[in-house]
Amino acid sequence: MAGDGEPLVLVAGCGQPAAAWHLSLVPTLAAAGYTVATFDNRGVAPSSSPPAPYRVDVMAADTIALLDHLGWDGPVRVAGHSMGGWIAETLVLDHPDRVRAAALMGSANKPTAWEIAITTVERDLAELDYDLPPLFYATETMRYLPTADLQSSEVVSTWLSLLSEVPVWPNPGRLGQYEAALAWSTDPARTTRWPEVRVPCLVLAFEHDIDSPPGDAREAAETIPGCEYREVAGAGHIGILTHADEVAQHLVEFFART
Repeated sequence: MAGDGEPLVLVAGCGQPAAAWHLSLVPTLAAAGYTVATFDNRGVAPSSSPPAPYRVDVMAADTIALLDHLGWDGPVRVAGHSMGGWIAETLVLDHPDRVRAAALMGSANKPTAWEIAITTVERDLAELDYDLPPLFYATETMRYLPTADLQSSEVVSTWLSLLSEVPVWPNPGRLGQYEAALAWSTDPARTTRWPEVRVPCLVLAFEHDIDSPPGDAREAAETIPGCEYREVAGAGHIGILTHADEVAQHLVEFFART
């Protein structure tokens, strides 16, 4: 928890520790007058890691349980990134009385061939329950950077120094979250519910996002009634980290209107 004001919940993506929010968006959102709650989804320590499989709707129910625990009974503002955006989307559709407004970041898109393929690979590797060298996981994360950044030895070296020593994400949490992600990515029917949304939403896309391409994100925003669309130039899928100031400003402006 950080800040003092109206409640706002940040929902992390697949494998993302809640602490990452405090390095990126939390300071600006707290300074804007919100009480910001962050938490680790099931499968990411220090939260529990029950046996797989997990489902996005179950993790949405976890979020509702957190709101109940905090005593936030009324509708709150929610922002989610990647799989956290799917959780936020589920909250908007299944628990609209608990959501005042929602920002879906790097998440609102029809299933793509790339997203399904890479998530299948990640799920299969997790099923093997074999820990590859830390450098593998570092480069796997760095694929979310724009190509121009990967062409810079200085940028690559900086990211490697930050990521190479990160502990390997253990099972069953790794397998559980990837199974949830794959089930979501291979379910084309879920996008048919977008016209049902009655909660103010912002779709925030990133110019070079390979998981949620901007063209698909814009299409999603046009399908969600009353949805706003914004795009962060020069950013890849992890724009919440690389372009945190701009992302935070979009959230502050959107939530101020809702």
